[in-house]
Amino acid sequence: MASLILALLLAGGQQTAPQPAHAAPTLQQLFDQATKAGEAGRCAEAVQVFEQIEQNPKAMANPTVRAAVDVRKGYCLAQLERSEEGEAAIRRGLPVLAAKGAGFAEEVRQAHLALGQVALLRFDYSGAAAEYLLVLDSATGPGRVRPLMALSQVTMFDQDGAAIRYAGEARSIALADPSFDKKARASVQTQYARALLNAGRAPEAYAELKDSLRKQGGLTTKVGISDLVTRSDLAIAAWLNHDAESARNYLAYTGAGRFEKSPFERARDMTLPACGAETGLKPDDMAIVQFSLAEDGHVAGVLPVYAPAGRTAAIAFAREVRGWSWTPEDARAIPPLFRLTTRMEMRCTNAAERPDLTQPLAAAAAAWLESKGVSDAGWSALPDAKAAPLERAALAAARAKGDRPGVIAAALALVENSVVPEVERRMLAAEASSLAEMLSAPPAVRAYLELGKAEMADEQRGRSAARRALLARLEFQNDPLVAATLRLLIAMPGYRTPAPSDADALLAAVVAAPSLPERHPLKVAALLQRANLAAKHGDLAAAQRAFAQTGLTSRQCALLGLKPAMRSTGDLSNLFPDTAQRLGFEGWVRTEFDVATDGKTIAPRVVSSYPAFVFDEAANTMAKGLRYTSSYRPEDGVACSAQDTAVAFRISHMPK
Repeated sequence: MASLILALLLAGGQQTAPQPAHAAPTLQQLFDQATKAGEAGRCAEAVQVFEQIEQNPKAMANPTVRAAVDVRKGYCLAQLERSEEGEAAIRRGLPVLAAKGAGFAEEVRQAHLALGQVALLRFDYSGAAAEYLLVLDSATGPGRVRPLMALSQVTMFDQDGAAIRYAGEARSIALADPSFDKKARASVQTQYARALLNAGRAPEAYAELKDSLRKQGGLTTKVGISDLVTRSDLAIAAWLNHDAESARNYLAYTGAGRFEKSPFERARDMTLPACGAETGLKPDDMAIVQFSLAEDGHVAGVLPVYAPAGRTAAIAFAREVRGWSWTPEDARAIPPLFRLTTRMEMRCTNAAERPDLTQPLAAAAAAWLESKGVSDAGWSALPDAKAAPLERAALAAARAKGDRPGVIAAALALVENSVVPEVERRMLAAEASSLAEMLSAPPAVRAYLELGKAEMADEQRGRSAARRALLARLEFQNDPLVAATLRLLIAMPGYRTPAPSDADALLAAVVAAPSLPERHPLKVAALLQRANLAAKHGDLAAAQRAFAQTGLTSRQCALLGLKPAMRSTGDLSNLFPDTAQRLGFEGWVRTEFDVATDGKTIAPRVVSSYPAFVFDEAANTMAKGLRYTSSYRPEDGVACSAQDTAVAFRISHMPK
């Protein structure tokens, strides 16, 4: 294929003359340059060079040349997260090359492998397997190893034995063929062991991975991608074999949780899949998910590694990770190797979606912007890290056109974007609020934008004062939705901050608001909080009356984001695991638990952690010591199900 374009052009009757030293690159040189760049992983460079070739009308008039460019450029487009363009390009070129017969057989195989990779990236494991099987059908000898490995990867959650058979055949070929060196054999053995792990055969996997590790040179301080992967898999195998000490030791030799300059921070936007029928996930289902992180903070690729609950579970976890976002600063602080390959432990969440108390105002603002011909242009469907540059571009365009509603919409999107720095968010909140005043926007819209500024106050007292100042404004007092929202926000307790002395009066005004329906979410939240206050003061009859009016079950927090506030964190001393401290681990854990009516936590469980396993026990112990504000429930001892908290473990100080 190296002289493909030149050969095709010569076959078409074109002649080439010797090129002077200063001449522009020939088509063949450009094709070779692009191909080498793609093979080396420099896909942005490869695409640029392929696009230069596409500017040559004579070359592109040859169907085979065009097909070859489409296939190779398509592969790189997929690697650059332009999967739809990439797949379309490969599918355009593939039939043309396939029709050319044996001379293009290798190019056709590479095209099917690329299509399998594209399908894998969108979690279409069946589609990926179909492409890999096409490659396997025509492969012989050592050429079978790559499609066999790929097939094992996409079938290892199916629990039908196929993944072990595919990887087992690849293993037999690699161990018998002298063209495979120790590291290549170790890579095949690692995939074989991973298939065993997902089939519940941890002891066999543990032995296989130890042999793979020996072939890689053992536990040394030198860590590359293959070392990191094998040692991480060894940690899973050791943990499943109840060898916790070895699991932590293998993880220590990956470098995970042991960064020299800064810790691996949690994502700013880090959702979890829901437990239940929709996902098929149960609370005890666990997965280890591997992903790569781009410098701008978005997740560039996701690969579930261990998911004993099966393919549906593996994909549910992986889809959620794909939507996570880090700030660019946090992402760039992560060493490049760990941006390329990081793993986390995950479980599903029992938490039902609970919109914020300001959700009714947010809906009013969205409706008003829509009436002005403004939409989010798809921002809300993107991870925050990917949305931020588009939102900034829209803001600049709206400013240039003098489109005030457009400026408000883009500014509001940036204010609500988790990866945007707070200084920028404060400035944009002020700008949006000012423009809404100029446009005489409805009170609900202006109040929502003003609250955006108020919520960025440094302390709870500062936020409360800002909210009271807004409630003092006549136009907000006279708007039922705005007044109810502000009163409810003011009446709520905060972290180590009790409800204000006039809380019951504020809540009573919300409940009595004549313009809001009887079961409006704000009224339900106010009734529930009145029940909590009455019970706290010993008036159980009043508490029962208020709760009865909510229509809630005993285990519901509220229709909006009303949930118990944390009062104390308990005793944090001696929580840092001795082994983790000795090995130099840092990390974080997010736990989920129910909250009893007396404010104590019930049955905490880890729902996400980094590094996997290391701090799980310590985090659950800490969660047991958390205390929340007391609540009233008439039927049982649970005030709120699926509350959560995150704890960071830093060697320089205690967990926080």
